[in-house]
Amino acid sequence: MSIILDENPETEKVKFNKKRFMENSQETNVKKIEAFMEKWFKHFDELDENSFFLQYLSEDVKMKFPGNDLFTGHEGFSNWFTESKNNLVANTTHHVSDIKITETAKNQFDIAFDVRYVAEMKDQKIDMDVREDWKLSWDDVKNQPVISEYIVS
Repeated sequence: MSIILDENPETEKVKFNKKRFMENSQETNVKKIEAFMEKWFKHFDELDENSFFLQYLSEDVKMKFPGNDLFTGHEGFSNWFTESKNNLVANTTHHVSDIKITETAKNQFDIAFDVRYVAEMKDQKIDMDVREDWKLSWDDVKNQPVISEYIVS
């Protein structure tokens, strides 16, 4: 942390406090996003209803999963997730690690992380490592995230 020195002690205090507030705000945002991610994957693993996920996806969300073409919007997600659930034998497991959250603008975040995905499909067992890249904004009015891009590779 750097402190900007000024002849006026009150100005110095204000600049220092503003920087501290910004750092605390970023820490709070990171904690909120990490808590959201934990909830998101818990619901994914339990194969929750599509509506749970749609509330957190922008209307024009761009999504890409291994073995699928890029698709957009709520209808694209619902079609993909319904088909996925129909092919699963049981709940899934997402082991999330190495999370990197970068605030690119106020309440705008790039999130990158690794996932070990384990699932049993009707015709195969899956145990694979993937990389996920999200673009997410934090809606202060609803106090919840909105994912605009969700790419799994």
